[in-house]
Amino acid sequence: MSFKYRKIPYWRYLPIIVIAIVVYKLVDNAEHLINGISFVLSVLSYLFWAFGIAYTLNPLMVFIEKKLKLRRFLSISIIYILFSGLIIFTVTILAPIVIDSITQLNNNFAEYVRDTTAWAQSKIADFKLLDDQYNLSSYLKNNMEKIVDESQSLLITLINYLFSNIINITSTIIKLVLSITISIYLLYDKEAIISTLKKTIYVFFKRDNGNKLINFAKTANDVFSRYIIGKIIDAFVICIICFVFCIVTGMPYPLLISLFVGIFNLVPYFGSLIGLIPSVIITLFISPVKAVWLTIFLLVLGQIDGSVIAPKIIGSKIGLNPILIMISITIGGALYGVIGMFLSVPFMALFKSIFLNFLDKRLESEEVGQ
Repeated sequence: MSFKYRKIPYWRYLPIIVIAIVVYKLVDNAEHLINGISFVLSVLSYLFWAFGIAYTLNPLMVFIEKKLKLRRFLSISIIYILFSGLIIFTVTILAPIVIDSITQLNNNFAEYVRDTTAWAQSKIADFKLLDDQYNLSSYLKNNMEKIVDESQSLLITLINYLFSNIINITSTIIKLVLSITISIYLLYDKEAIISTLKKTIYVFFKRDNGNKLINFAKTANDVFSRYIIGKIIDAFVICIICFVFCIVTGMPYPLLISLFVGIFNLVPYFGSLIGLIPSVIITLFISPVKAVWLTIFLLVLGQIDGSVIAPKIIGSKIGLNPILIMISITIGGALYGVIGMFLSVPFMALFKSIFLNFLDKRLESEEVGQ
């Protein structure tokens, strides 16, 4: 009986062995891996910023080219002159006013709370039966210092959270300048970049899969452009309306309150309520009566925005029911804070569109098979 020995093709298992060693090293040095990923993301953040700027300004560029029949160079020059003017206006005029308002608010906050406490005591004294039963006047008097400290701490925490990402001015300016420069090239060569990406997709994927991926990109672009650009315009409109109301009614710190309302209005569903909290707190300790009027105005404005203004600007509804919106906001906020809450809704809408499309195709294939 003879035995034939075959050589084991070890070279076929070499890639598996190499991959296993690499995975083991990555898991064993997870901290270095995370630091490396963070470094790469920090370097790529300039590209992310540039893409975000180009993506935001692209609809305006397309509008100018179609309506004014201008060439790409002139349309880009116009939009970046406007964009640069907005940045200069924000840095030289808007930011100093906001910083001055925050400084005044912080310096005078203790006095505001004392005045509010005295006002509350005088109103409680008018309801003697209520005061005798619950002893509210004594409570306010004995705990005034604690109320001042806790209220000021809450307000400062909210303000610091809002402006925490713009403290490093130098780094932000450098990143913004480089990102604007890159975004100009992205817009100028937009068609060539898109054409190259399509060719790359067709090279690495089959024709059918490539078409599916391109259709997916078109759907994603439609959802994100309509939602993000619309939300930014909507927040700007709400900010202007709130500013006009604050000026007409003599609200304290009108610009600061309007910025709170406008910025938090970017957060879907709960944004108007989140912006209401710091705005009312600021007004409450200066004029409780005006705080009541501001609360009523912001609640009404939130309803008008949700039912009239936002649908007119953004267009048709994004196609999500309140449960899916709350789920997406919760997940996005837990992962990436306010930015995650803002972007979570279009991501959820895109996922829903893909999932429904998948279900429709499966049902069609089953019907054909029958």
